Amino acid sequence: MPGHLQSPEVAADRRLIFDFEEVEGETALEMLKTMLARVDQVGQEEGWPHRLLNRVLLCVEELSLNTLTYGRQNGMTGFQVILTPGSEVVLLEMLDNGAPFDPTKDAPIPDLQSGIEDRPVGGLGVYLVKEMVDSFDYRREDGWNHLQITIRWHR
Repeated sequence: MPGHLQSPEVAADRRLIFDFEEVEGETALEMLKTMLARVDQVGQEEGWPHRLLNRVLLCVEELSLNTLTYGRQNGMTGFQVILTPGSEVVLLEMLDNGAPFDPTKDAPIPDLQSGIEDRPVGGLGVYLVKEMVDSFDYRREDGWNHLQITIRWHR
């Protein structure tokens, strides 16, 4: 995997790395469930406020599910999620070697005006994540999509 961004506000020794290309015999959905359970456990151990834990879990689940669903359709073979807890911020990094996709620009803008029955299914996930985090940055490097998100404890 290519190098990832590092923030001085987080401790690298507490980093969780989930590598979706190195697990044998486990489906992507099973891996996602395992990853969410581990993130929940770390949040409990770190003493994250309930609201922070819910925001982190939603971000990890939504963005991972999107990447696993659409990335594999477009030739993705490698996907990594890195979660680094800090005393004031949680850093979430996601890397994949699928087709270039910049969710800061390429994700469709959801229709928030129409009634629920008139809206297409889907399209709210990236929007919700962007609304819940403190920074949402993307770059493409050496054939990999890099997404870096920071979520402050108190927002």
